[in-house]
Amino acid sequence: MKHAIIAVMLAVLLVGCTTTEEGPTVPIDSSVVDVSTLLLAPQDIAEIRLTPGGEAQTLEVLGLTSDNQYCKTENYETSESSPLAQLATCSYTIDGMADTSVIIEMKRFTNSNDLTGTYQYESLHLRGAKGLLAENTFGDQSRFSVNSDDDYGAEFNPPGVSFYSLYFTKDSYLVHVTTKGSADAKEDVASIGRRILAKFE
Repeated sequence: MKHAIIAVMLAVLLVGCTTTEEGPTVPIDSSVVDVSTLLLAPQDIAEIRLTPGGEAQTLEVLGLTSDNQYCKTENYETSESSPLAQLATCSYTIDGMADTSVIIEMKRFTNSNDLTGTYQYESLHLRGAKGLLAENTFGDQSRFSVNSDDDYGAEFNPPGVSFYSLYFTKDSYLVHVTTKGSADAKEDVASIGRRILAKFE
């Protein structure tokens, strides 16, 4: 059952992007920053109380299996039907919170329609209304939520485990920060989100 839950979470994280058909496709400025400039630096990691790493099974599913490789960036050829240009994935644990893991995912898109459509789908998929903690507090498009009993598949969640999830868009990016573990991780997720947002400035 634990493996099934992890598989569902990662499927949501890594779900493919679909091209939206509503309205004209709006290209995004090609001069946007590279995803490498948005990743947490060693100083960020220390100040936010993170340690690179995570559960072995999660790291394997994410493709982070090399020694000391806890972040990876993938570049894709883009087209009108394939707007995802870059995907960065990083895995951490929160210092002082036993068994609380963090996955950060950043997707860079080539047009605003697909960016918005992917944000809307991923930030709402499988989630009920009860768990919404805040909306649009990390920019014009953001949702911060925690698992609740009206989520789809909530009956399979292990007791006493909280799943926080923060989605926001900025420029050409969709950023997703998610944790699994302690209910006390709420502010840690918010701190990570604020630190990444500051890198756009």
